[in-house]
Amino acid sequence: MALAVKRVDGARAWAGPAYAAVLAVLVIAGGVTFWYRATYNVMPGQNASTRVHWCGRDYGSSGSSPQTWQQISAQQRPPLRAVGHYPPLALGDQELFAPVTSAAQRSSVSPPVACATVVYLRTGSNEYVAYALEGGP
Repeated sequence: MALAVKRVDGARAWAGPAYAAVLAVLVIAGGVTFWYRATYNVMPGQNASTRVHWCGRDYGSSGSSPQTWQQISAQQRPPLRAVGHYPPLALGDQELFAPVTSAAQRSSVSPPVACATVVYLRTGSNEYVAYALEGGP
């Protein structure tokens, strides 16, 4: 009988820390999910919405129809470069493109420019949607 009581006491001893660990994981997961939603404007696993976040700034969809690579590369100087998959935890394969300038080119402009005013999201085979910078400088 004493052995059975020790098992129950041992199980109770682990219950408090186990609940605390589960609660901590849930709070951390909730915080990360909230941050991700606030930053990327979608929940983890979803593809991009009408807004994208890059270079610490938000860009809104222009609402225009998708363009081809030839169309967007003819409009942009400096040339466009892939800057990563967007959003980072999306299940789809969307890639973000932006005109990337060198540090010397950025510092030669007054005031220095670090972020593009337009970025492009590849939404399909040779289909790119333009997103324009939101807000002021």
